[in-house]
Order: sequence, then C-alpha cells, then structure tokens
Amino acid sequence: MKKRALLLLTTIFAISLLSACTEDDGKGYIFTYDITYNPGTLDPQCAADDNSYLLINCIFEGLLKCDAAGNITGAGAKSWEVSDDGLTYTFKLRSDRYWTDVNGFSEKCTADDYVFGFTRLFLPETRAQAAEKFFCIENAEALNKGQVTAEDLGVTAEDEYTLTIKLQYEEPLLPMLLTTAAAMPCNEKYFLKAQGKYGLSDEATPSNGAFYLTDWYYDPWSNNDNHLVLRANQKYSEQTEVTALGLNFFIVPEDSVTDDFYAGTTDSLPASGTLAQTLSRDGFAYDEYKTSVYGLMMNTKSSALKNDFLRYALLYAADTSEAVLPFGFSHARAAVAQSVGLDGLNYREHAGDELTVRPDKVRAETAYQTALEQVDRTLFSQIKIIAVEGRDEDIVPAVQTIMQQWQGKLGFYCDIAFLSQSEYDAAIASGDYSIAITKLSGEYNRPDSALGKFVAGGEYRYSEMSAEYTDLIQSSRTSDTAAESFDACMQAEQLLLKDGRFIPIAYCSEYFFYAEGCENIQYDPFTGNIDYSGALYFD
Repeated sequence: MKKRALLLLTTIFAISLLSACTEDDGKGYIFTYDITYNPGTLDPQCAADDNSYLLINCIFEGLLKCDAAGNITGAGAKSWEVSDDGLTYTFKLRSDRYWTDVNGFSEKCTADDYVFGFTRLFLPETRAQAAEKFFCIENAEALNKGQVTAEDLGVTAEDEYTLTIKLQYEEPLLPMLLTTAAAMPCNEKYFLKAQGKYGLSDEATPSNGAFYLTDWYYDPWSNNDNHLVLRANQKYSEQTEVTALGLNFFIVPEDSVTDDFYAGTTDSLPASGTLAQTLSRDGFAYDEYKTSVYGLMMNTKSSALKNDFLRYALLYAADTSEAVLPFGFSHARAAVAQSVGLDGLNYREHAGDELTVRPDKVRAETAYQTALEQVDRTLFSQIKIIAVEGRDEDIVPAVQTIMQQWQGKLGFYCDIAFLSQSEYDAAIASGDYSIAITKLSGEYNRPDSALGKFVAGGEYRYSEMSAEYTDLIQSSRTSDTAAESFDACMQAEQLLLKDGRFIPIAYCSEYFFYAEGCENIQYDPFTGNIDYSGALYFD
C-alpha cells in the first residue's frame, strides 16, 4: 500500500475514534494540503523557499505573530515594551512553551533560545539570506562580517524569560520582521546534537509551536508517496488550544494539486484567475483577498525609458478602463490593493481610489514628439514587455489592449516575451528589461510594503523613485498613527503614478478555497502561510 493511502486511512481511523468518543465539535481532524516541491530545509534561520516557510510557520513559534486581521500580536512573547528612542525592545516571554520532537525531546523554550537563534542568523557560516533584513540590530552586520563575536550582538537574555533586543538604528518594521521564520528561536543543545542535519529530517527538527514533525519522506525519483506529517503539540495545546489533530502535507506534481482538491484528498487550495472562477462555479466555499495590483513597470535606468517624456507619452496614451478583464480582476486607478491596511484600518478608504492621471491623447502625442527628439529612435525597437509564464496569462489581453492604444495614438510598437519565474526574477534584479508586467504586492499588510519596493536601493531598484519618495516611505514607517502613515503613503503613491514608472491596470483578487465542512483555516495572502491551529471540520 502506498504511504499516501496509508496516511489517509490513518486519518480516517483517527477521526472515527474521536467521533465515537465525543460529540462533533469540529475538533480533532487531520487536515491535508498539497505542496509542489520538497521544502529545502525546516531550519528557520536557513530557509529560503515558500514551502519551507509554510511548514516552519506550523512547527515553530516566534516572539510575535500576525493575526487573521493582519495585526501584530504576542506569540512566544506575552508582552513587550519599546524605549522612547525606539532603540531598545524588551520582551517578556511566556513560561509555558516547550520544545518537543518525534523522539520525545522536552525542554522549556527560554530567552537563551532566542539569543542563539539570532546569533545563528548572523554568523557568517550560516549564510542566512534573511540576515540583512535584521542588520538594524546592534552589531548584527559586524557579526555577519566576522568583525565582532557573538557576545557583542545586541540580543541578550536578561533572565530566563526576559529578552532584550538593542538596535543600531531605529527600525519601525522590526515587529513585523519578528513574525518571520528567520526570527524563530533555536535550542542550542538540540542544534549541536543534530550534527549538521538540523531541520533536514523528522529526526532533527524540533518544535516549540502548535504542531511537530513526525514523518518526512521524500524520494526525488517518485511522485507517489512523498509527504510530511505533523501532529498537534500537546504541551502547546494545554496552554493555547490547538483544535486540529494534525496536518498531512503531500508533495505532488503541480498538475495534481487541483485534481486532488476536487477528489477530496486535500482540504484547501489557493487560486486566482480562471481556476478560481471554475472552483467558484463548482460551488466551493472561499475567502477573497484583494492584495495585489497588476501593472506595467518601466525600467528608468534603460537608455530609452529613462526619458521622462517617453514615459509620460505611454502613461497618457494608456486608457486601462477599456481593457476587458477576466474573473477576479477589476480596473485599478491606484497602486496599492484594496485589502491593504494598518492597525485594522483600510488604506484605500483613507487615500481614495482615483489616483492615476486621466488618459489625454493631446498630452500623449506632445510628450511622444518631444521624446522622439531626445531619444535615439533605434532604441525604441529594443523595448519589449516581459511577463511570467504560468502567472500572467490572464492579464495579457488587457496589456495587449494598452499596446494597441500605444500603436494607434503614438505609433509605438513593442512585443511581449514570456519568461519563467526564475528568469523574470533575474531580469528584474539585473535590470535586463524595458517594461515588465508586474504583480505589485507587499510582503506584509501595510501600504508601504508594496510602495517601498520603489525606494532607492529597493527591490525594484531599476525603477526606483526620487529621494523625496524614499523619504515619504520612511516617514510612513515612523508615523505615530495609521492616519499619518497613510497620508505619507498617499503622497508617495501619487508621485509614483504621475511619474509613469508604474501604470496600474487591475486589482487582482486571490482566493482561498476550502472543502465542505472545513472552518477557521486562516490564510495569509501576503506570506502564503496557513494557520491550522484553530481549524475545525464538521462532517
């Protein structure tokens, strides 16, 4: 019998035992979910792929977490204080959190575990990709460069359950960073005993969170029985109830994911576009999230589109309202999506939804004629639009509508070239593009997270905005209230849209579908993490 079938039978048997003993309160179900590749590592400090983050989020608990509304709340920390200068964070930890694993390891999770976790994050030999994000911590960068020792790091255990983090400079985003995998604790004794295999097998992966890893099987030459099995951490559940009995993650080919959901083998499925439309028509329940905006991003360091008048011409010639959009898309006249907010408040309700310039044929033609005088025309033939194969097909007809407008109003022609996701990412990082179909969204639920990609030295550095824009984003992050933060973001967003570096086309909805009977599975559309700790199933 294949292991997948065996896991399913085990799940059914466990549910039958529970239902025989108790009334149906939705608790004690084993949830199943498909992933399309083997996680690289479940070592939080070394993880670098989405599936690793998904599993780590189920197994480990950091100081802080994001709740279902996107607010930052305590997790391993029951409270925290910030000094007046914003440079010292003091966390009071819960004293009822324990480490466990498949072999029965049991030890309290203390401040020392967080100190060791951060130390590992910055040690040069760890080669942690996320280390740079935390260089705000005192001596973190110096430790990463081998210039100081671990004892100099600004993370200290004041006592068993008090942790202090001292910063080199104020970083308003530190609480959000502390919700991510890289900030998870690490038990030094367990890590050393793992002898280089930490986070690479069920025998060497501990848990201080809601679930622990009991089985991890992966055969790269087979698609039939690869899986990870998680079960509820009983000591954790004694203090913070975990309603699910366990989680089964199946590693399957991408073309099997939808079939498994239809077959009832899995309980939930994120989707968008035409797939979401099909699932909706077939009656599956879902939650909808409007967290991203599709648009055209200009490389302003390229030889042609660094010319302001060429961008203005393309901006004023584009009438995105004429584009026909598929299911899950709606016309956008702003750069930040509709579900984004801060402290429970919605950004779009504050900033408005009409921030783009109006199409203007005369302005477009005038700007284009000026651009023709200033830019070598041979460079125009080198301009193309890059897109991601398997991601952008639904929005391409709308982009083609804009391309036809450019042709009709300006006589400007370009083509679309599809790249793999990795090729696209490399092009954006290296500046090897002229125009890119971009799915703009943040890494977390704040407007500055999306807009911040255009700051000097940001992710979209080849489309980066002015120093004024960067200052506005920084101001939004240091504001005392959400309203003040929103005002700074709105000014930055207006600068971005009037400049023509990003032409928004459509808001894109993402959907999280779940099987009949499933309730309270919390999906985070910004990170892709899924919280099953409070999940219920009613037969």
